[in-house]
Parts: sequence; C-alpha cells; structure tokens
Amino acid sequence: MTHTDSAPPAETSLEIPIRVPLIPGETTLSLLARTAAANGPDLPRLLRSLDEDLDLPDRDLDPRREELLLSPETLARLAALVDRDADQLSRALPSAHPDRVADIEAARIEPWPDELGAAPLPACPLCMEPGAWIAATGHRWRPCPCGRRWLAGDDGGYLVDTAPVPDLGRALHRHRQLVHRLGPVGDALLADAHQAMLWWWVSLPRRRDTGQGRGRSVADIWHAREEALGMTRHRRRAAPVVVYPEAVTLAELMWTWEERRRKRGASPAAWVEDVVAELVPAGTLTRQERAPLDYWLEQHQAEAPGKPSGRTAADRRWSRLPELHRRPTEPGPFRAPSCLMWVYGLPLTSTTAVCPRCDGRAPSCRWVPYSECTGLPRK
Repeated sequence: MTHTDSAPPAETSLEIPIRVPLIPGETTLSLLARTAAANGPDLPRLLRSLDEDLDLPDRDLDPRREELLLSPETLARLAALVDRDADQLSRALPSAHPDRVADIEAARIEPWPDELGAAPLPACPLCMEPGAWIAATGHRWRPCPCGRRWLAGDDGGYLVDTAPVPDLGRALHRHRQLVHRLGPVGDALLADAHQAMLWWWVSLPRRRDTGQGRGRSVADIWHAREEALGMTRHRRRAAPVVVYPEAVTLAELMWTWEERRRKRGASPAAWVEDVVAELVPAGTLTRQERAPLDYWLEQHQAEAPGKPSGRTAADRRWSRLPELHRRPTEPGPFRAPSCLMWVYGLPLTSTTAVCPRCDGRAPSCRWVPYSECTGLPRK
C-alpha cells in the first residue's frame, strides 16, 4: 500500500451481514447502535473498527446522550462497514453532512449540548424503527410524518400516541395543506401560532362547561385531550401536542391577516376579533391572554402596499415576513422557527439573562438573549 492509499479500518474481522435500514435524520451513533444490535458486535467494538484511537467514555454509550462526529476518513470507513455509499449516509445522517464532516480532523464522541432543542427525538416505532433517535436540529418536538406519534426530545425524550385524539391527525393534515399552499410561510405562521397557543396554555384558566353550548373554554378542551392521551400527570409534556389543532386554526387566521395587512384600512383590532370569535367561546381575552397576539401584530404590522421581491410565489410570500423569521433549511412541519422568541418552560414575564446589545428591549430579546439580536426597534 502506498502512502496515498486510504487507511484501512483498524479492525477487519467484523461481520456485518444484516444491513439495517437508513432513517432520514437519524443520528450517527443511533445508526451504529442499531447495526450493533442487529449483528452481534457490541457498540464499542464497532466504533473501534472505525477509529482505533477513538476516546470512548467510561459509561455505556447512549444515542440519547452522545453523538459520533465523523472525519472524512471515518465516514468512508462507516460507509464500507454498513455497505452504503458515503453519499447515501451524507444525505440521511445530519452529522455526516459534508459541511460538518469537512470541519472534523479526527472522529470523536461528543455529548449533546445541554440546551433546549439539542437533544435527539425518539423515532416513531411504527414507521421508523424502535430504539432509533432522530437529530433534533434545534426543534424540541414534531409530529411524526405517519401522524400516529408525536416525537419530543425534552426530559430524555418521549413519544405521545396521538391515536386517541383524531383531531391531532386532522391538524397535521391541515398543517401540510397550509405548507403545500403557501410554502415555508405556512410553516412559519404555524410556528408563531404554536408559540401563541403555548402562551395561552400557561395563561388560560380552566373553566368547566356551564352547559351553555359554547361555554366550554379552549383550556377545558386541552384538558380533555390530556385525559384522552393519558397524560394528566404529565401536562407540561402534553401541552405542545394538545394545543396543536388550535395552533393550526390560528395559523390559518394569521394568513388572512398577512393578506389583509397590506391593503388600505387594514384593522388589527378587527383581526383580533376574528381570532376571539374562532377560538375563545367566552368572547373575551384578558390583557395577559391577548399579549401574544399583540406581540405578533407588533411585528406583522399593517403596511403600505408594495411589490414583493422573489422569483417564485413562495419567495415573494416569504419576502413579506418580518426580519425575525428565518427560512427553514429543510421541508416539513415544524421546521420553520417562530418570530416570537419566548421559550416554553421558562417564565413568560422574566428572563434568566439580559441581552448586552439591547438590554432586553429588542423584539428578539424580550425573554431570552438572541444570538442575532436585531437591536432596538425603529422609531
């Protein structure tokens, strides 16, 4: 072998007769754990075959806690080990993406960052494979494409069986229709609406049905869904799931405002009345309950008509969104970030840190400092 040849694997005696299926978005360590489970060699031995100098932790490896970062050489060895093309792995595994691999000099095991949206999501056992883990890529939860499970990375990862609440499957269908019709704008508005509904979940009191038809509050509807899902003892975990149908409804209403706000005489107050009529049976909102709608309207203000930029209709729709919206890098539900920056699980009225650039006064930093602080609002 000349010095220009690729280095061979450190161990060549491993037999991997069973090729496990690739799962789009899976973590690299999860793929190797499934491969080890299917073929017999333990996971550390499999990792040593990729790089004999790999520094392994003393405790058992777990895809929920750690990820394997690949160098170009170890990616080539992994492809040979699992009998796949390197390009296949690069498309399926986020950690094997060429941009990430190019920055790694030597393979290493790293713990997932201790921050929200970093921990991987448990894969759906119905349409993927039990025990697999999906890279979160900044998203704390999402409905599974099959519509029968909800994947969440918080609290060590958990799954919610959505079958007992058919409204959740119908909401996913409507969400997909919105994205199909509007492009990424549809998903961005859903992200905003989901943030608003989580605010309401924290703020709205539960009022039992008075027997007067529309007297039942949305908070009581959410509580009924928690009971149907068997999660009354885990209400905080259930909240992102149970508010989903109303979030889709609010996203659809948000699009009506997006169409309306560039027309002469557009009235934010009239739009809020439409939201109340659709989502609030009691017909009133307290100041605290109205707050997320006001924050959203503050960014999506009524503006003078203008010609949007962009080559396609989807591009032109996106160009009209305010600057805090960041276009998603991948398609699908719950891929777009919201322009409403509070964090579910933290207090709505206080922060643990203050942005040094704007002193917490910018729309991006009212609740937590934002790495791309937009500065103080224009006067």
